[in-house]
Amino acid sequence: MKQIPFSIQKRQELQDCIEKVKQEARLMRRVSCVMVSIFMDTANERMLMEMQRTISASFPEAQIVGAVSTGEIVNGRLIEHNIVVNFTLFECSEVRVMSYDFRQMSSEQAGKELLAILNADKNVAAVEVISAGFHLDINPFFREVSKSREEIVFFGGLADDGSLGQNGMVFAQNTNLRHGVAVAVFSGDKLHVEASSSFGWKPLGRSMSVTKMDGEYCLQELDGQPALDIFSRYLGIANDEKFLVEALTFPFYFERHGVVLARHPRRCREDGGIVFGADIRQGEEVRLAYGDPGDIIENALVLQGKLASFQPEAIFVVSCVARWMLLGSDTEQELSITRDLAPSSGFYAYGEFMRIKNGEIMVSNMTLMTIGMREGLKTGESPQLVVTPPKLKKHRSIMAHLVHFIETTTQELEASNSKLKRLAQLDRLTGLYNRGETELRLRRMMKAARLNDHSLSVLMMDVDDFKGINDTYGHAAGDATIKAIADILRASTRKDDDAPGRWGGDEFFVVFYDMDQKVLQEVAERIRRKVEELDVLTEGGKVTTSIGVVTANPEDTVDSLCRRVDRALYEAKRTVGKNTVVML
Repeated sequence: MKQIPFSIQKRQELQDCIEKVKQEARLMRRVSCVMVSIFMDTANERMLMEMQRTISASFPEAQIVGAVSTGEIVNGRLIEHNIVVNFTLFECSEVRVMSYDFRQMSSEQAGKELLAILNADKNVAAVEVISAGFHLDINPFFREVSKSREEIVFFGGLADDGSLGQNGMVFAQNTNLRHGVAVAVFSGDKLHVEASSSFGWKPLGRSMSVTKMDGEYCLQELDGQPALDIFSRYLGIANDEKFLVEALTFPFYFERHGVVLARHPRRCREDGGIVFGADIRQGEEVRLAYGDPGDIIENALVLQGKLASFQPEAIFVVSCVARWMLLGSDTEQELSITRDLAPSSGFYAYGEFMRIKNGEIMVSNMTLMTIGMREGLKTGESPQLVVTPPKLKKHRSIMAHLVHFIETTTQELEASNSKLKRLAQLDRLTGLYNRGETELRLRRMMKAARLNDHSLSVLMMDVDDFKGINDTYGHAAGDATIKAIADILRASTRKDDDAPGRWGGDEFFVVFYDMDQKVLQEVAERIRRKVEELDVLTEGGKVTTSIGVVTANPEDTVDSLCRRVDRALYEAKRTVGKNTVVML
């Protein structure tokens, strides 16, 4: 397998490139397939058609795919205002290129057609998808193809014509599309593919909840406020002609299925809603994010080691245009990670496509993707690379220090907020949950128990004759008694499954999630016995407690469950005669 990328300015230079490729092809044992990727910064369809004809004349079976793009990548270097033509020669693998026009078929139908192709070929190793159309609804397409075998690697991105927000153009063979996808399917029993990604953006400020969406792509409200307010209040970015450029490097940052994702704005509507190129879901917690140039480059350098150990023969690269906008003249430090490993080629996108561990194919932003390919097994030891820390240009070095200041103050703010939140949840005397937090956890655990068909039980207890303890031994002894009982509850409950709290005064409340009835009775009895064994009062004074326990019925509400456990406690204290456990 050989990859031979070129950067040319005129179509006439293409013939010289083709002759060089023919020479390389003669040195190979055989050529089973020729794939040609073309990336260019202007949508000159006539020139593109002439290039396609020129390539096909020399390589009649060549599979041609590509897009109009804002920036191109060749051998670890950024290419602007040129045409990138990348020839990939396979010895024993095949590539099939196809296209789907979303004006002629639905996104979902296109996904089903591609899925059928992938399911019919057990040797498919990777799929490249390049889309055009800023308002393209690609999610149904990806939902269908996500049903394919999880080991198939997906990569690619959203192409743009360089005008920041307009439809781009993709091409496959002799078809050019401005509202659809071009797809390349890589297949071979000896074809190995390794995909890696680098992010590097960091969360900034507080977490906000998505409270209102208009469809999958338009974020209308965060914490009940217009989404635009976040950009105008915290970043001074207004809804004007500069909105996209200024907001592009400040995406929203969140996690989904354990994967960090980012969403950068596409445009802002008059009503303050912000339109994104990938979906955001109501209820998700998001934060603004910022990029530290040093960290972004260092994170990218980690990919270098992964690629080196894989020993690729060809590398495909897809990177977010926002990384280029942020790094500026330092961009090539990031791209250089591929230079000493294998020939590389790629483009800058406005949305990067990636597959996560559960098989779902997702759209991300602000991501650098590297896809290494080789035919056959590794040969010998992997090259030893010397990783050089990034050296930023002066103005970016200053920005890096400012970013470090932001990061540190953000971390300190998070720690303070976390401490305040924790204090608001706890009872100051005992360290158990206070009543408000206990009630909140009861509601959540009751809902979870019903969804998962698990049991939920509650325990309510109070100290027998607690007023007498205060009157006889003093309030300090009363406080010591309360704290000692809190320690018993902590030791008698499960850290992750139960919720012990102080209900008020000398009353305590415990929520037990999915506990067997026999075990529940043993736990309640153990708590009663441990309280009876306490030695916190002088002159041989004894502490006892009365306990009521109930298990929720299907028709129970939180209020009815609290009334029933209160009645069980009443029976333990008034009917049975204190220092006992009553289970209803």
